[in-house]
Amino acid sequence: MNRRIFTAIVSVLFFSNGLYAQGFSSFKVEGSLTQTLLKNRTKSASIIETIVDASADIKSLPVKYKLLSGCVISEETPLNNDYTKVKHVTVNKKDGSSKDWSIIVHQLVPGKLPLQIVFSKTNPCDLDFTNPKPWAGYGIDYSKPTVVRMGNDGIGFFAAYDGVAKEASFEFTVVGGAVFNGEFDVETSIDGKKWKNLKTYKEGDVTGTEILTLSLPSEARYIRWIYALRDKQNVNLNNIYIK
Repeated sequence: MNRRIFTAIVSVLFFSNGLYAQGFSSFKVEGSLTQTLLKNRTKSASIIETIVDASADIKSLPVKYKLLSGCVISEETPLNNDYTKVKHVTVNKKDGSSKDWSIIVHQLVPGKLPLQIVFSKTNPCDLDFTNPKPWAGYGIDYSKPTVVRMGNDGIGFFAAYDGVAKEASFEFTVVGGAVFNGEFDVETSIDGKKWKNLKTYKEGDVTGTEILTLSLPSEARYIRWIYALRDKQNVNLNNIYIK
């Protein structure tokens, strides 16, 4: 990532907002691969999202969280440690107001090669998933389930695979068919924690929809796509093929 550091973007864009809204002020998952994305929306619903690897016990996941002063989780939506599926909880305040939260923990487990990830109406990229799986979103727009929709900088999409792969191809779309005017990073990792830049797509590198192919380091087992710098453009990712 050239002009921004991924974890720093997340901290600035998402976590700081949590100090001023109703609900969670922090949420930490032991052994997570990413910082927690904690996004308080201006309306009724908010999102917590993070990623863990195959070693995590997703049915009994150690989690530490704090609520803002005067907040309590509704008895109708109790919070336990089974994160096989997305949790939807309601946080109440003494004044009678409430806010709904979606707590998303992705368990990223390497998929068998060749690995193909294609989203469509019959295979949506949404929150109706069961862990584990070979992909994980991070701040993406799940209301556009036929693609991986990226509408902010600092968000990303992760995939994991189980052996030596030579290349990764993917469909990259600038929504509206325009010339891309931001920065979009593709990075690889051995362990899902330390990342190396593979390719940065900059202004003018992509127009409309293009199929892009990159050679992969033999030692890599993880790949992620990060919208590093956005200038009023939404982009889509889909039709990922790793072989």
